[in-house]
Amino acid sequence: MEWFGTLMVGAIGALIGTYCGAYFLHRKTEKKTEKIREIAVRGLSIIKKYAGQSYKAAESQFNTELNISEKRAVIVAIHKLGIPIEVPTKDVFDIKKIKFYDKLIGTEEIDDMIGQISRGHCDNLFFMDVESYFTANLRVKAVREVGKKYVNEVLKYSTINMQEQKIIYPFEWDKKFTPGEIQTVLVLIARVNNSDYFKGNGDPDNDKIDILIKEIEIGLWDNYLFWDYDSYQNMRSQSSLANIVQAVVLGQVAPNPQNMQQTVVNNPVELAQEAE
Repeated sequence: MEWFGTLMVGAIGALIGTYCGAYFLHRKTEKKTEKIREIAVRGLSIIKKYAGQSYKAAESQFNTELNISEKRAVIVAIHKLGIPIEVPTKDVFDIKKIKFYDKLIGTEEIDDMIGQISRGHCDNLFFMDVESYFTANLRVKAVREVGKKYVNEVLKYSTINMQEQKIIYPFEWDKKFTPGEIQTVLVLIARVNNSDYFKGNGDPDNDKIDILIKEIEIGLWDNYLFWDYDSYQNMRSQSSLANIVQAVVLGQVAPNPQNMQQTVVNNPVELAQEAE
């Protein structure tokens, strides 16, 4: 029976060793996570000091009191929670100088974020690669900003002739945009080129336009903002041709060679310029 006792001792020793090893590894990971939570809470507490002011006011102290390693560990988590970190559309994201948007800081909002961090709800967001995170959606953000720019600086200041259903744009509005920005918003312009965003008297409906801006911000118009205008034009032409062919087949209209030609969808910018 000696062999049995030796076997049991070895098995128990291995079990205890495995358990203890797993326990200490877990505690080590937990302590590391707790330390990162403390860093995140410290960063949020710095911002909270400026409650009632703009996030811009907290920039300097936030960048001074948190070193690069600390910011790298928590910045994605606090951005996901709602801290409005500014991502440059042209420059490379700089972890050394985190920039915030000019937005008012709310005490309750920050307290809620601290609570989320303390309860461990954001542990999976710690140590995410910062550069990859902030640059992955860089183009998406830039494109949405151009869409919002069109709505804020053009559509808001346009009117509509209800009888002719023709939008009257501000004079030389396209001069506010670069050629690249124009190409970005062409399909968006075509899709909002209707009376939905205007009141019965022809003036812009600001409530509906504000909803449109929010929809652009959350990505509901991304398909149109990323849709190449030539491809959109071809789709419209093919759809129009298909409708004509179907009508002819069903005997709803008489065959006409001119109708069988592909319909050309005018460039929205050219239409606006013609209206001017």
